[in-house]
Amino acid sequence: MNRLSLLVALLGTLALSASARAQMPLTTPVAEPDVELPPREPEKKPPSPATKPPSEPAAQPFGASLFEGVVTTLRDDGINPNYRVVPGDRVSVNAWGAYQVNDVFIVDTQGNIFLPEIGPIPLAGVRNADLNAHVATAISRVYRRNVEVYTNLLNASPVAVYVTGRVLRPGRYAGLPSDSPLFFLHQAGGPDPLTGSYRDVKVLRDGALVAEVDLYDFLLRGLLPQVELLDGDTILVGRRGPAVEVVGAVAKPTLVELRRDDLRGSALLEVAPVSPRSTEVTLRGVRGGRPQVESMSVTELGRRELSDGDVLDFHEEMRAEHVVVHLEGEFPAPTTISVRRGTRLVDLLDHIPVDPEIANTAGIHIRRPLVARQQKESLERSLDRLERTTMLALSGSTGESQIRVREAELMRQFVERARLVEPLGRVVVRSEEGLMNILLQEGDVIVLPTRTNVVHVSGEIQVPSAIMYTPGMTARKAIAQAGGFTQRAATNGVLVVRPSGEIVIGDLGAPIYPGDEVLVMPAVDRKIFQNAIDISQILYHLAVAASVIVRLR
Repeated sequence: MNRLSLLVALLGTLALSASARAQMPLTTPVAEPDVELPPREPEKKPPSPATKPPSEPAAQPFGASLFEGVVTTLRDDGINPNYRVVPGDRVSVNAWGAYQVNDVFIVDTQGNIFLPEIGPIPLAGVRNADLNAHVATAISRVYRRNVEVYTNLLNASPVAVYVTGRVLRPGRYAGLPSDSPLFFLHQAGGPDPLTGSYRDVKVLRDGALVAEVDLYDFLLRGLLPQVELLDGDTILVGRRGPAVEVVGAVAKPTLVELRRDDLRGSALLEVAPVSPRSTEVTLRGVRGGRPQVESMSVTELGRRELSDGDVLDFHEEMRAEHVVVHLEGEFPAPTTISVRRGTRLVDLLDHIPVDPEIANTAGIHIRRPLVARQQKESLERSLDRLERTTMLALSGSTGESQIRVREAELMRQFVERARLVEPLGRVVVRSEEGLMNILLQEGDVIVLPTRTNVVHVSGEIQVPSAIMYTPGMTARKAIAQAGGFTQRAATNGVLVVRPSGEIVIGDLGAPIYPGDEVLVMPAVDRKIFQNAIDISQILYHLAVAASVIVRLR
């Protein structure tokens, strides 16, 4: 009964509008109501394929997220052990003992620094980790003993690198020699999503090839060529190679670029974010100037040769041989079991021992997620209709308009709270002939209630109670033992929920059995509420789907 105790007090103030309407004096009708409905926003429809802008690709290239955000703008400062000194760098040299110097020297255009009494020391190309030993060796040629040396590379000289080709913002960008090509590509916006290549990126120096970069190697394996960039170098992004669009049972639609020398499907499967459960794929493309559509297994795709412009639609066609069902109530452990697809309820229960003295075998029922979703969708449609008709209601006078405004606000609160109710998805599996041997589905919860002599009474009664069953008990007697009706109760009938999930709508003389739940519905005055029929429908929907009574105060 925890569900009832949590949700039994929904819509607590709707009667306020009723009393307000009863006390409001009538006024002269006016031509138009005082209530202005908010302007209705035009319905936004997704663009059709025919009207879709050509600049928006259906799928983003694999690796496009690499150039989003600011991660790649967190540059290295260039002062790392593998950094190599270039002209313009500033080097601090400190020596003491037989030779003394304490100064900062700039590497000149010839790659040297000049120390007094020592002469030029070539540093261009020297690793930062070897800088101290290199300078100490040069000083020791003049002062062979009693000299200590300490050097420090204060900063690296910036370089300007050209980024061009199929990028979003070609241009000249500043960085450090130790910055990776990714940093400069990020500044240029990355490869153009329509024409740029992620697999054909070249680093050029004076027109000669220095390095080739395949961004897929970095994305998939973390491999990136180590390039010491110089001022005036060029990063050239080539034209995108053969590309295949991957859709369907994938993490997200993706455009995968293939190498021209390897168009096999296996190369695509190494890259594409395909679901592990995908077993079938439909290939759409052009072969010999004619459209071609072909379905095959994913294994067969790995052996096929693909073509630029192909579209691969992956499917999860394989059905599991087993389904998982859950046991709840007076079942022995385990409570979650895997059964072969096609297993039926009675066939399964025949293999599970239960104690009939404790378990109420007549109350066996199923909670099915699919049914719960369908009940939720039906409830949502009813609430949408109620909300829409309430907001569009018209009035013939100023006083009535004010009442409708308050009623609309109360209905809005009711709808918001009613949407929180989660249906149980109960399936009644018992008929007059006995337990029905229905097929079990994935996620089914088989409920075996505990045998009890308690009868629960809730809803519009004075004291919601759990009372002991007595032979010959009727709904009238159960309600009387719970204190009787409230002033808001519908006294012409009750709703009874059997332990098996069966719903009985009857009069006060309806028989009550052990374990039953008696729900007293609230009365809805059709003279007060414009949408009384919709409200009544929703109240019964909630009571049947979730055993919840929404109280109208």
